[in-house]
Amino acid sequence: YGTFTLLFQDKNGGLEVMSRSGQYIDAPYIPNAVLLNGANLLQRWTSDRWIAAKHRVQIPQTEDALNRSRQSLSFFVHPDHDATIACCDGLDKHPPITSIQYLMDKHQDIYYKESYPSTA
Repeated sequence: YGTFTLLFQDKNGGLEVMSRSGQYIDAPYIPNAVLLNGANLLQRWTSDRWIAAKHRVQIPQTEDALNRSRQSLSFFVHPDHDATIACCDGLDKHPPITSIQYLMDKHQDIYYKESYPSTA
């Protein structure tokens, strides 16, 4: 849910990105290239001009692919917790929010307190 991710992957690839039609497609391996994935916070910062792409890495389905090692390295970029995130085009499409509050709100959307075991 940060700003962006840099992904370095080998020739075996594995990353799939959701297309505008809602289908997952392979992100092609390009030698010596770094894949830049814009994240949710960047989408908010740009008033939804840059869209955060849904993505995943699937477990290979063929025996050959299962027996090949896959290496990738991700570098996640997120602003300082106290940074105020406001639409960079001056519009008020999204109200200003601190980076940490945005992250906490996103995590709350995913993780429900009811799903955690009781400590009582």
